[in-house]
Amino acid sequence: MLFFILTLGASVCFAFGNILSKSGITKFKIHPQVRHPFKFIADIVKSGRWWLGVACSALGNAGSYTAMALFNLSLVKPMLTLNPVLTAIFGHLFLKEKIDRTISFAIVCILGGLLCGAVSPDKIPATQHTAELWAFSLAIIVLATLSKWFFKSKEVSDSIIMGAGYGLSDTLYKSLSITAMAKGMTFSAGEALFWITDPRVWVFVVTYGIAFLYTQVAFSRGRALFVIPLSAAIGSAVPILAAKAVFQEPFPIEKVICVTLIFAGSALFVESAAIDTRVIRTQIRCQLRLAMAEPITGL
Repeated sequence: MLFFILTLGASVCFAFGNILSKSGITKFKIHPQVRHPFKFIADIVKSGRWWLGVACSALGNAGSYTAMALFNLSLVKPMLTLNPVLTAIFGHLFLKEKIDRTISFAIVCILGGLLCGAVSPDKIPATQHTAELWAFSLAIIVLATLSKWFFKSKEVSDSIIMGAGYGLSDTLYKSLSITAMAKGMTFSAGEALFWITDPRVWVFVVTYGIAFLYTQVAFSRGRALFVIPLSAAIGSAVPILAAKAVFQEPFPIEKVICVTLIFAGSALFVESAAIDTRVIRTQIRCQLRLAMAEPITGL
């Protein structure tokens, strides 16, 4: 019961946080400026709605981090992909973003995956493998950085970096929580020094900070129904891959089906947004051609 309270509660908080942050940024037409990053930050922090979104996301983080500390990553992260489903519903209700057949089918896939994951509880706890953790982290950082050159669309690259940052920070947090439970939590100067000098702590802070920054950038120039599903899929894929490659968590057939359905649903969300983009571009081209073809009158 605690597992579902933490994960489902976190998903609801994340969804509300996404919608409030997105609407807070778009309401005031805030756009990122590479030459003036501090102005972008100053404009964002003036929005009360954005701060309310941050507060909701903070509650979601509290629930998700507690769940990741108590349960295996491969069980927790699929449950948190309910976030894009709720974001789509809230986006339709509050931001007037449409839900088409593709998105409806995506929601069904994700819910089906969650049901499969719910019937496959983990009995074998994760184990710590530090060398594999650093190799995995380096690979994710390199791939996320290269996405800036591989994808011309800033909406895509922003979402990839955002998702990779959150996913890698979750992986590092899981590693830190395993260490904390093994050591036993004490409040002493020696304990504080241990954590301050642990490089995993600083990499966690940097990756989470970059992900948070790119979230605001992505919201300012992207669509919620594109950014959230793509970043959520990547943010789930990274810890799930780490669950097997780094923490040696079990992967029974039910969990494989769960992950497959969730990724399929996330892909459908992205495909729906891509179709909308192509339709809008076609409409713009048609309008431009019609405007150029009309004779000039009144001379």
